Amino acid sequence: MSSENNQQLHDGRSLPLLKRVKEFTPLVLFMTIYLSVTAWNYGYDIAVFGGVQAMEPFIAKFGVCSSATHVCAIPPYLASIMNSFPYLGKLIGCWIAAPVAEKFGRRIAILIITFTSFVQVVFLLPFRLCGVILQISASSAAQFTIGRMLCYGMTGICVIVMPAFMAECAPASLRGMITSQLQGQIVTAQLIATVVNYKTSTIHSNNGWRISVGIQFVMPVILLLLFPFIIESPRWLLSAGRIDEASKSLQKLRKKTEYDVRDEMSLLASSEGNEEKGTWKEVFDGNNRRRTGIAVIAMVGQQITGQAFATQYSVVFYKQQGFKNSFALGLIMQALGVTAVLITTTIVDSFGRRRLLIGGGIMQSVFLYIMGSIGTITKPSDVQKKVMVAGFMLFFFLYLTAWAPLSYVVLGEASTRRLVEKTSNLAVSLSVTTAFVVSFTVPYLIGIQYANLGGKVGFIYGSLSILVSIMTFVFIPEMKGRSLEELDTLFAEKTPTRSFRHAVVVTNVLRSEKGVTDAAVIEAETE
Repeated sequence: MSSENNQQLHDGRSLPLLKRVKEFTPLVLFMTIYLSVTAWNYGYDIAVFGGVQAMEPFIAKFGVCSSATHVCAIPPYLASIMNSFPYLGKLIGCWIAAPVAEKFGRRIAILIITFTSFVQVVFLLPFRLCGVILQISASSAAQFTIGRMLCYGMTGICVIVMPAFMAECAPASLRGMITSQLQGQIVTAQLIATVVNYKTSTIHSNNGWRISVGIQFVMPVILLLLFPFIIESPRWLLSAGRIDEASKSLQKLRKKTEYDVRDEMSLLASSEGNEEKGTWKEVFDGNNRRRTGIAVIAMVGQQITGQAFATQYSVVFYKQQGFKNSFALGLIMQALGVTAVLITTTIVDSFGRRRLLIGGGIMQSVFLYIMGSIGTITKPSDVQKKVMVAGFMLFFFLYLTAWAPLSYVVLGEASTRRLVEKTSNLAVSLSVTTAFVVSFTVPYLIGIQYANLGGKVGFIYGSLSILVSIMTFVFIPEMKGRSLEELDTLFAEKTPTRSFRHAVVVTNVLRSEKGVTDAAVIEAETE
């Protein structure tokens, strides 16, 4: 194969949308849907609790009621604990998932997700060890929170495994579209959760919030039934020395004959990134230190700009501002979020990741500052309150257009395959820690008896949004349309951040028993 033809095999940077979509094979489409759906319960849980904590029966059961006024409320310290502590479960899930996915493969890790979500319900129901059972049967806030922590353990496994798995199975020209589906399922689940909350909020008993929480049983059943149809990542199989299985896996994904996938297999087999797994020391050495930093910026940036405030406290915030239709406003906001992710899905592989992250981050800060400015008014009018809510919703829309889905895309692309589990473990652990801090502090920032910032928190998150946009400009390169092996070459050649987009990777495949790749990088002008 000539170097020009080989370049065309991997370079999807200039393909229009319709031609990219045609590269979906039935199995790639199925894998995309299945792997993204594993995140469904996380999106559902985070949104459903955002509304449940504003329901009067839930507040009466777990909050503190005044004997004088007979008004019940969840104290800020308790809201802080119930919203943030589940992230500790997510952190534990991350630590469990990385070594499992590295040693036993992506399919086994997914099976653990399914067991965590569903099999506990079947076999351990009498002991009430399942997270969802603990929540719907909770008699105390502590029991409810522990239940959420168990459910979030599944989420930690999902975030570690899925971006890498999806990136490894996707054709280069579809990788952004495919990996962004992870956030697509999260936000779709959030929309469904908001609809369910909107309906159950009118039930004036504990059955309302219990119905909302209990629906989490549904998706794990579907995952378990469809599990036998997913295949293992060809790149992981190569790293495990299972070359024949890797070739068969790639054939199924590309829907081609063994001869047709030979060139791609040669590239995969000859890449150092697909050799046996590396050590923790390598994560911080040489080129890998740069790649680790990119993954960390992407994942921490996803959380530090205030997403926990938007997803967990939006209904409470609307209610605090005096809106009687807080659940309806939450529904509108989630509908905007779904629209945003759909837009990103169609443009991410043509427009790119870098420009969306930078532009989205800057525009997020604009609307957060608008929200903060209205928050400085002591007695805002109804119109001013509506402007503040509009700014808040537009921030959320832009967040779902850029940082929410694209952080997973960058995470899946930035790491070499030798270290992807370890790099993801570090980046996601720092992301979860950031989410914990943001979630823990929000009640104290907006609470009347504490900082009482209200809408002024927009100044904090808006400034952080500008900071991560600057860091993206400096450190995160454009990786759209590149094969994962091309990215290995670009990083190995120390290609400057702003030269990634136009750099030309010329690859010559020399066929031998193992397959050898000789790659050279020609850098183009910077952006």
